[in-house]
Parts: sequence; structure tokens; C-alpha cells
Amino acid sequence: MPNQQNVEQVENIRENFQNSEVIILTEYQGLTVAEMNELRDKLREAEIRYKVYKNKLINVVAQELGIEGVEPYLRETTGVAMSNNPAASAKILEAFGHEHEHLKIKAGILGTRVIDAVAVGELVNMPSKDQLIALAVGGLKAPISGLVNVLHQGSPLTGLVNVLKGSIRQVTTVLQAIADQKKEAEA
Repeated sequence: MPNQQNVEQVENIRENFQNSEVIILTEYQGLTVAEMNELRDKLREAEIRYKVYKNKLINVVAQELGIEGVEPYLRETTGVAMSNNPAASAKILEAFGHEHEHLKIKAGILGTRVIDAVAVGELVNMPSKDQLIALAVGGLKAPISGLVNVLHQGSPLTGLVNVLKGSIRQVTTVLQAIADQKKEAEA
């Protein structure tokens, strides 16, 4: 019969895993308390949760959520970074690992897929969610603008064209502003 503390911890882990787009497992043995606090502060600034969990409890949650292949990475001590920004999580952990030899990335979890430390390193180059949205909208803008231009040339739908043109301009302006704010925040 599991004790109440472990049951609560499993519920906490499950909730954190379900509310995170990326989970990065790290080895932190050998870091001083000051270094751990420094790491947590950097992660907290980027809205990344970092917790230390028992490997056995992580494995229980992984099995419940259908995450296969995580067990080989659950050795020694395990610190778990959880967030909705894969690029920021990987960047901060990679940079901290270069400065402090005792922090090592073991693996990552994207959805229900386990990725190794090399693949986690590749997340550094991944654009943020807002950048991806801006790229998608930019890709949609060109064909729609072409349609608006065709309709605008002497068509009886001139009023509709003007409305569409204004709406597109407003959406792209708002998305560009969001992307600019994110770039400033990252810098």
C-alpha cells in the first residue's frame, strides 16, 4: 500500500507532466546548493518549473501517461524541468551545463515521446510558439493578399475586399507586435 506522501507526489508529477509541452530530465549530482539556487532562479525567470522527484514516482507517472522508454534515464538523481517553451528550456539547461560540469541533460519528453540528450540539444534551435504562429500567418498572408488584389481590380465586391484587406492588416500588425515583444523579452 503506497504511503499518502507518495500518492500526493504522483498526482503532482502527473499534473505537471500533463500541463507541460516539454519535460527535460537532468542529472544534478555534485551541484552545490548555491548552484542549484542559481539554476532554479534562471529557470523561474523563464517560467520553467524545476523539481526533484523520485525516479520510481516519475516512472509510475510515465507508465500511466503512456510514455515509453523513459526508464533507462531514471538512474542516479533526477531533476525535472517542465515548461511550454522547449527552446527556452533547452537553452537555459545547455548553457548552465556548459558553465557547471555537474549538470547533465539525460533526456527529454515531448508529448509521449522520449528523446535523448542530443535531440534535447536540437531544441535550442527551435523557434518559439509565437514565432511559428507568425511564420504561419505570414505564409497565409501572401495568397490572401493576392486574392484581395484580384478582387479589388474592378470587381463588384470592392467593399468586401476593403474589409478583408483591413482585417488582414490588423491581424498581421497584432502578430508582428507579439513577435517583437517576445524577441525583446528573450534578449
